[in-house]
Amino acid sequence: MSVRRLESMLPFLSRDLAIDLGTAGTRIHVRGRGIMLNEPSLVAVDPDTGQIVAFGAEATKTTGMVTVRPVRNGVIVEPDAARRMLRHFVHKVHGHPFARPRMTIAVPGGITSIERKVALEAAYEAQARQITFMEQPLAAALGAGLELADPIAAIVVDVGRGTTDVAAVSMGRAVAVRSMRTGGEAMDSAIKLEVRRAYGVVIDDRTAESLKQQLGVACEPLAGCRMEVSGAHPRHGAPMYATVSAECVYEAIDPAVRAIVEAVREVIESCSPEIAADVARRGLLLTGGGARLSGLPRRLRRDLGIPVARVDTPEHTVALGLGLWAARN
Repeated sequence: MSVRRLESMLPFLSRDLAIDLGTAGTRIHVRGRGIMLNEPSLVAVDPDTGQIVAFGAEATKTTGMVTVRPVRNGVIVEPDAARRMLRHFVHKVHGHPFARPRMTIAVPGGITSIERKVALEAAYEAQARQITFMEQPLAAALGAGLELADPIAAIVVDVGRGTTDVAAVSMGRAVAVRSMRTGGEAMDSAIKLEVRRAYGVVIDDRTAESLKQQLGVACEPLAGCRMEVSGAHPRHGAPMYATVSAECVYEAIDPAVRAIVEAVREVIESCSPEIAADVARRGLLLTGGGARLSGLPRRLRRDLGIPVARVDTPEHTVALGLGLWAARN
């Protein structure tokens, strides 16, 4: 087969990829096949040589290595590591060695031109033939089952690990948007600080995440519930233990929850009366991994007085929406 003939066939050999490159994890939806990759957005680095030795799930299994998150607050902060990680992930799901796929990539609502350029370079490094960016709230809306051409407006709240995007969606566009660089990661950091303040113990990110999952509630603390954790002394690093109360976790995460509530309130108040009336009737859709925080739908219903529904698989909503969009365009 001639080179020219092979080049003409490459677009047909490739599959469109929809990529949710998140702070916590990366999900890749392959056209016609669904979500084919769901791995942590992590790279493992050898502390002696500085070389990257593993990506994603494999990075969590390495010993003696330093793990790095190339994506923070929904944007790339370690460009070289992010490029190599994305290329590795794309290679895992895209079988043909020569074909260059089209890619649709989710970006936060408040992304800057510089951050967008870094994402563009990472995608081209991963052998993209064509790149389309889609704002996360619109992708989440589509993945949650909303038709973008629907004239009846709804609000989508996508609570990720690094960012929370709130958007009123109507007729295929976000008519009002509020993007915050706060999410599950900010809650974990607040838990770490509060545990240190209240118990004098330094805990790691994984322990903070476990406390949030086991004791974290958006509405009110679980009375009498406690969890024993291990950590270190803040000065000399000796092992220490503490029995952390649900009240402590609630105090830590409540400011982030209130910020989400206020962001939704601001979006509603910035809408026209007609769209605000639609939202009051249709309500709010919760997506993103942070939407799993216990009691968050109830807190939003209580404080805002509108219907709230959490999608069945909130972590996958953006990737599914991107896949639907790519398939239609």
